[in-house]
Amino acid sequence: MTADISLLAERFRYEMENLPYVCAAREGIGGRIKAEPEHFRVEEILPYGACGQGEHVYVTVRRKGYNSPDVARRLARAAGIGASKVGFGGRKDKNALTTQTFSLAVGQKTAAATVEKKLAGLPFEILAVDRHTNKIKTGHVAANRFRILLSGVESASLPEAREIAAILVVKGVPNFYGPQRFGRNGANIERALKLALGGPAGRRPDRFMVSVFQSLLFNSCLTLRHRQGDLFSMLEGDVARKTDTGGIFVVQDAAEANQRFRQHKIVYTGPIYGHKMLAARRAAGRLEAKILEAAGIAAQDFKRLRARGSRRPAIIFPETIDIRPDPGGLLFEFTLPSGAYATVVMREFTRPKNLTAADHI
Repeated sequence: MTADISLLAERFRYEMENLPYVCAAREGIGGRIKAEPEHFRVEEILPYGACGQGEHVYVTVRRKGYNSPDVARRLARAAGIGASKVGFGGRKDKNALTTQTFSLAVGQKTAAATVEKKLAGLPFEILAVDRHTNKIKTGHVAANRFRILLSGVESASLPEAREIAAILVVKGVPNFYGPQRFGRNGANIERALKLALGGPAGRRPDRFMVSVFQSLLFNSCLTLRHRQGDLFSMLEGDVARKTDTGGIFVVQDAAEANQRFRQHKIVYTGPIYGHKMLAARRAAGRLEAKILEAAGIAAQDFKRLRARGSRRPAIIFPETIDIRPDPGGLLFEFTLPSGAYATVVMREFTRPKNLTAADHI
């Protein structure tokens, strides 16, 4: 089993490092997106603001050099509360300048001003402190706003960059999980496979490693659709999502669904596999079943992993990608829905120039 897992890990590692690109007719412009942490700025947008009352204190911080769990632990320690009483909506890269809001369950009796004083010595910039009624839980994020300096490129690359951006806005971008999900040099991939395929029964699984395994399968599913020519097409049996309301339905008429898809009214969803996941049917269902078969796992095996499963939009449609010249290179600004990776958008610009047709979507 160990040898089989190692071989499977190598296959997944190669696949994750060679995900297909969208813009077949354009050349990449190169450059670096994180030469300095300040070159990659992300601002988390919550679906609601603090209401001014409640048992939780919302603390908005700007930081670099710390990931979200690190910040949460430091906030808990400084506020004198347990780590479980700190909430945040999503994990953010430490190699960036990040603005994010955390909730601290300090109770009604502790004033927000008192909490702010306790946090004064932390290596973060405290931007706002206010009260609210509920804890911020994973997924409580509406969108993320990015401001990214692409260094190592000349201003002469601006027209080409804007051409690429125009294609992505119209056609969309595959909602791949970014490389940071899989650790440095894909280090998390084999760990996740060992947990999912070879872990002992009864032990509580590492939730993050389970999510890494699910992310591998999701990316693999989109890659298979690319190989079959269906990445930007609706299939019969796809589980589709309305882009305005989030409503879910199963595609019966592929021709009608594709028309709405091209208008950005709906998008099909990819599988976050689990024993309770709403599975696709017919053609889409057969495709998704191939991914599980290739990985050597069945849907019911996810019970052991305590993974119920869900669906994730397979394509994202950035409303705009603003690009302008900057003394350090080119400056990109865009907003993505929660869970989408800016690195997946930026790889369309920074990709190598000499690609074969098989590399393109």
